[in-house]
Amino acid sequence: MRKKIFLLIAVLTIVVPLLISALQHVMAMPPRNTVEVYLSALASGDRERAKSVSTGRAAEAAEKLEGKNLAARVDEVSTSVQALGRGWARVKATVELTLADGTADVGWYELDVMKEAGGWKVVSFLEGAPDLSGWSLVLGRARDVEAAKEVFVGYLDDLAAGKWDEAVKYLAGPARKSMEASRDVLSKGKIIGRVDDLQAKLVWASGKEMVVEFSYKVDGRNVNLMTTFYRTIDKWKVVEIGK
Repeated sequence: MRKKIFLLIAVLTIVVPLLISALQHVMAMPPRNTVEVYLSALASGDRERAKSVSTGRAAEAAEKLEGKNLAARVDEVSTSVQALGRGWARVKATVELTLADGTADVGWYELDVMKEAGGWKVVSFLEGAPDLSGWSLVLGRARDVEAAKEVFVGYLDDLAAGKWDEAVKYLAGPARKSMEASRDVLSKGKIIGRVDDLQAKLVWASGKEMVVEFSYKVDGRNVNLMTTFYRTIDKWKVVEIGK
């Protein structure tokens, strides 16, 4: 009898967590699907589709798409539910895109989703940054580091040559948005001088993201930067500089 009790406890210890995990996965699917539809519609400029799965501030953002002639292609949307309550969820999303000019881009978002009479609706969303977390094993990434170094060198060389349109194509996400917002200033001339003795050291890596420390000299001045990269469908691109 005691053995049967122990066996039952052992089975429940295994089965119950699996059932809970499966239930959580099923409950998380509707808000995740809603987020995927909304972000895909925003990226491609489909105003009506975005409005159909949103309300409040999120619907207002969709309304502003009119006349913008967006033509980005959504390559992949990855979502994860950060919090799930009674008719409410907070979802984080990573969206990989191919822009109208053929270059790859990526964006990070945090969205609140509510269950209404007509189904789940996105009620708000914020642009975010790469979510770097967890331990990292940096061994076996030499090829990635070399690729990241080539990207960074190309970016610096084009900046030094005053080639704004070429330089921005090495960037994605927050780094690209920041540079595009400064276009009126940055595109009028050379940003930096000659770069020498550039060295790269990988400090963190996980999946499609990595952080590389660059050290170099520019106009005789020593510079050290922590730079975050993301591997798009095109190549590794800089998404944050100086963090």
